[in-house]
Order: sequence, then C-alpha cells, then structure tokens
Amino acid sequence: MEKIFNIYKKQVLVLAVIFATLMTSCTDYLTIIPPDKIVHEHFWQTKDEVNGMMATSYLKLLSGDAVSRAIVWGELRADNMKYPANYSKDIKYIVEANLLDDNQYSRWGIYYEAINYANLVIEYAPLVVDRDPDFGEGDLNVVLGEMYAMRALCHFYLVRTFRNIPLALQPAVNDAELPKYEQVHPMVALDSIMVDLDRAENLVLEAGVFTTPASNYGRITKNAVLAIKADVNLWRAAFATYYEGDAEYTPTATVQEYYDLCIENCQDLLDNMDRKFKEDNKNKPMVIDYPYHLIQNEGLLEDIKRTRRSTAYNSIFGAMNSSESIFELQVEGDNMKNGYCYGVYNMYGSEGNPGAVVVPSNFMSNYQSDDLRRTSFTNIPITSSGDNKNDICIAKYTAAASPASEYRKTNQFDANWIVYRKTDVMLMMAEALVAQENPSMDEIKKAFNIVKVVNTRSRVDSTKIVNPLSESKYMERNACLELVLKERALELSFEGKRWYDLVRKALREKTTNNITFVADKLDSNSGVVKSKMSSIDGLFFPIYIDELRYNKLLKQNPAYDTVGSTTEMN
Repeated sequence: MEKIFNIYKKQVLVLAVIFATLMTSCTDYLTIIPPDKIVHEHFWQTKDEVNGMMATSYLKLLSGDAVSRAIVWGELRADNMKYPANYSKDIKYIVEANLLDDNQYSRWGIYYEAINYANLVIEYAPLVVDRDPDFGEGDLNVVLGEMYAMRALCHFYLVRTFRNIPLALQPAVNDAELPKYEQVHPMVALDSIMVDLDRAENLVLEAGVFTTPASNYGRITKNAVLAIKADVNLWRAAFATYYEGDAEYTPTATVQEYYDLCIENCQDLLDNMDRKFKEDNKNKPMVIDYPYHLIQNEGLLEDIKRTRRSTAYNSIFGAMNSSESIFELQVEGDNMKNGYCYGVYNMYGSEGNPGAVVVPSNFMSNYQSDDLRRTSFTNIPITSSGDNKNDICIAKYTAAASPASEYRKTNQFDANWIVYRKTDVMLMMAEALVAQENPSMDEIKKAFNIVKVVNTRSRVDSTKIVNPLSESKYMERNACLELVLKERALELSFEGKRWYDLVRKALREKTTNNITFVADKLDSNSGVVKSKMSSIDGLFFPIYIDELRYNKLLKQNPAYDTVGSTTEMN
C-alpha cells in the first residue's frame, strides 16, 4: 500500500474493505458509486472515516488511469512524445490526430471519481463534528479546504483537455441520484474552479506545518493552492483572449487582470518558499544562497563532465519531497503489485521494456550538449549528438538516478508524481510577465532572468555555458515569450505540461498555425496531422461515446463529426 500519507494508511485499508462490495459501475462519468443512504446512516461517524474518504480522493489521482491520462492529455500530442515500434493503437491514433470518440483516453471517469469523493467529504464531513469529539471545527476546515482544492484541480484537468465540461458540484450517492450535468463555457468552469480555490486558500494549512515531508508535500497546502490559482489565471487570460467579444460569456475580469493575478499568485508562493528556506537554514551559515534558492548540481567539475550526473535531478526526482516541491503525489513500495503509479511505469517503460511512448530524436536537439537534463530526463547516450535512430526512452521518474543509465526495479518504483514544483511556478510567472499585451522592459528582463536561472542550473559548468542565453536577443515580447515556452519544454517535459502550454499559446494567438510544428516528429503523414490540427476545436479531446449515450445533455466537440457509431475529426 502506498504511503499517500502514513497517517491515512489504516483508514484507507479499512475503507477498501468496507466499500469493496458497495461500489458498482455505471458509466465513465462517475464510475465508482459511493455507499447508498443506508450506509450513510452507519458511516460518517468518526474522524478516521473522514480522513479515509479524503485520502481516497487523493488516491484516485495516483491511480494508473489518472497518471496515464495526465501524461497523454498533457504531453502526447506535443513535440516531445511519439509512439514506439510496438505501439498502442489508441496512442498511435492520438499522435496521428486520428482521434475517435471511442478512444480509451477520452474516458474522463477517474477524475470525476476523485471529484465525487471530494463532494462526499464536503457534504457529509460537517456531520462528524457533532459525532466525534476528536474531530473539531479546525479539523473540519482543513479537510474541507483540501477537498475544495481537489475538486478544483480535477475540474481544471478536465477543462484543459475537453474545454466544455460538466461541473460536478454535488455528491452522487447512488445510481438513481447520479446527476446529468450540462456542459458549461470554459470561462464559467474556470470561474467556478477559482471560487473553490478561494475557499480552499482560507482553510488549508501553511506548507511545512505537518510533521512529515509526505504530508507537507503530499497534501494540498496554501502553496499548492497558490500554484493551482496561478495556473488557472494563466488559462483564464488565454481563454479570455480567445473569446474576446464572444456574446456567450461576459468575463469577470480583463485579460490584463488575469495576468496580474497570476503574477501575484506566483510571487506570493515564491515569497512563502523564500521564508521557509531562510527559516530552515538560519543556523547554517555555510549554505550558499543561489538565485531563487534552487537546488544546484554538486560534485567535481571533471566528474560531472564525464558522468553527466545531475544531483539536482536526484534530489527532486530521486529522493523526493525536495525543497523545490510544492505538491507531489506520494508513493512507495512495490507499485507493480498494488497498481498505483502503474500509469508512469506503463507509459515510460522499464529496464528492457520500452513504454507506450518515446521521445522523437528531433526534440532532443533542443537541449544544448552541456545540458544535464538531456541525460537525466531521457536515456539518450551521453555521447549522442541528439540524432539517435533508436527509440529514446523517457527516464524522468523511471530512472533510478542521473544519468539515466539504470531503471528503477519493480520493487523500488517509488517515484512521486509531481503536480507542481518551484521552477514550474517561476516559469508561469515569466510567461505571464511577457504574455500580457504591453510588458515593460523591466518585466521582459525579469522574465528573461527567470529563464536564465532555470537554464543555468541545468548546465555542466554554470560558469562556462555552451551557447549562453543572450539578453539582447530576447528583449522583445514575442522573442522572450518563445524563450519562456521553450524553457518550460526543456525543464518540465514528461510532467504533463507541454501540450497544455501549446494549447494556451494557440488560444492567445487565436490560431493553431504556430503549433502545427508538433507534427514534424512523425516520419510520415505530418501534413495530414497539420491539417487536422488546423482548428482550435481540434486541440481538445472528444467526449467519450458512452458519455454521450448516457447523458443526453452533453454535446460533442464540434471538431468531430458523427460517422456510424463513433466520430472522427474533420
């Protein structure tokens, strides 16, 4: 059993037994149906039961279904992933834009399951205050805050992937009460998400308050809420730009105000992390304070040149719960047996077993030869120039250490799945600074310096960088914005971010013309793929066919026409 949190191990085990015979399957919309009303009469009695239900919502995000979708939805269609020789049919169809509404990755049920557990806690946890003296108002507020944020995060995954989604804001108690929600405009969804996040920010605990790293980084804290809010505001700005003048929706703020909010969220979070760093190191005078307190690569320069070892990678992805962490789903132990995080293992592969996705060789040329991320994030040979004819496997999360010469064994596959970390937030801030319509020169310089700090940390010798970034080249809005997006691709690849970054870019520009280059990773049919990606609608997934059959209120993404029993992209 994972240590999603040690304090919840017992509760989750007990709940697994209780619910095993009570949960039945209906549709993908809310696949797991919770206990019925009779069970509720005997449940929701103790603090342990509340904590167990809360932990189950977190565990849904850690399931193979959720993690594999975070990868497929957030990365697969971008320029940094393609399918290997032994490919999955559904993976191949997505990459080639031959996407049908019966593709298994169009199923969204696992995220609505997590939402439903959050809704159950929000609805019924207040009853426990009067039933268990060990569960007070303070305990309730923390739990509610985390579940409001969980509901927001899951809806956020869905709106970025499907655009027009149903908002599930009430718990489904049994089959008869399974609601049929209408889809809402993406800006309406993002506004609702922000309402939940505002509630959560006032209720959750500060980062560092919990007694274990697993809870401080594995539970949703104020820092995690701020990271989600920054991300949501970045998307609100992009969607508001795209829908400017649309009569269907009146925005709650201007595009500029959304960017300002994103920058404010990022700054508040970074200030919090700055205070925590200084507090943790106030009695350590020998600690070197690097810009943004980023973890640096350590060791003898000659050894780093020879081995391409990144100790920063080992701290962030190996040891886990590093000082740069904001929110990462906690795992440990033999995950192959219990199924959690099987999504990562199955997608990225293991020793002698390529996964469902690989890295296009032309993407690797984006990394400079002295960039340690090349040989930490993938298994590309240290001596390779980037033009590798063999499949390049993704090693982030799966490699035992940097460089990626050895995979984790099945009984050691305990890499946490990182949802947000510091460099992600830094680069969000940089994007917001230069994506606004008229950034000042100071704002452009600040964005450039953020990129430079992140990029410099990754180099073999930070004092003698191959092809260093030239400030003069990027002191213009569009050039600096492209630099920010490129650095996000290099730093955050394979973490479920790249495709979403490109969709946000297309929304801002109101065209897909500048992201059709992602088809260049294919040896053939790139022209067909570019044609199918010619509309903004085509950047979002179709609604799964069974959802349309079950809920007649749902409308299919207009990029897909009905053909027989399924639909295919125009």
